[in-house]
Amino acid sequence: MVSGIADRSLHKMTTQDIDPMFDRAARQFNSNLKALDEDVLRLEEWLNTQPHLPKLLDKNSLRNFVILNKCSIEIAKQKIDNYFSIRAKMPEVALGINPKLPYHKTFNEAAFLVEYPQPTDEMYRLIFFQAKGESLPESYEPINFVKKFHTIQEMRMRDGVMCGDVVVVDYRGFPLSIALKVTPMLVYKTLLLYERILSARLKAVHSINTAPYIMNIVRALKSVIKPKVFERLYFHPDLDSLKKVIRPDLLPVDFGGEGLSLQELEDALEEKYRKNQDLFDRIDEIKVDESLRPCKLEDNELLGYYGNFKKLEVD
Repeated sequence: MVSGIADRSLHKMTTQDIDPMFDRAARQFNSNLKALDEDVLRLEEWLNTQPHLPKLLDKNSLRNFVILNKCSIEIAKQKIDNYFSIRAKMPEVALGINPKLPYHKTFNEAAFLVEYPQPTDEMYRLIFFQAKGESLPESYEPINFVKKFHTIQEMRMRDGVMCGDVVVVDYRGFPLSIALKVTPMLVYKTLLLYERILSARLKAVHSINTAPYIMNIVRALKSVIKPKVFERLYFHPDLDSLKKVIRPDLLPVDFGGEGLSLQELEDALEEKYRKNQDLFDRIDEIKVDESLRPCKLEDNELLGYYGNFKKLEVD
């Protein structure tokens, strides 16, 4: 049964596959595929008037920026500008995501962080995290989770439909010493990158094997994210509880499901990274020439991290 699912789930989506999904996504915001592509043409025309911005976003990426910003062209423009500009402003989380860099191999030796290629019925993507072995090594750095997550998002922006993410975290093997490295500032900057730069939308976080000290850290994070986010955090006492909210065929065997294993998912992602190495090399070279910017970017309020430690609300 698992091999059959693998055959269906790992094929590369074609235009015939992806266009109906974009049409369905656009209809959530009273639009459709034709109107969506008209919006993409408007964005392409706008980009041609922005000489300070690199030419890196393809049609699929622009479609996703429109969808993720609820078909608002003006907000999509802001997010696209910030997508490029943030790399100079917040390099610790926005740079160094190339899969060929040492952090990537180090992370893969310690843990799985993978996405399931088949979407849920609501068109969301499932992302799974689990330690390899009995415990994460003391040398594990949570910032590498952010970089790996960013890598997944960059790849999916160009070859998938981004309607929202459902993250599943297994805290087994997540010791207190590692948990204490997850600082409020790191969480804040991660959400800033995720929601206000990549325009991604967090629909739920499902956790299992959550130790009491993890719960204490989660409660402490209320200082940086709004209550709306906490409504999307779910803590399951066991795998049976998790299987009640995620279809068995979309749940890896490592989580008690009938889907692809985490290793199969990782192997598929690594192959995708290898085939798209040139993309990540080009991302490494992104630079915004501020001297060519037609008008000053008002990012103090949009980014919200100059001087004030503002709360973030993921939509």
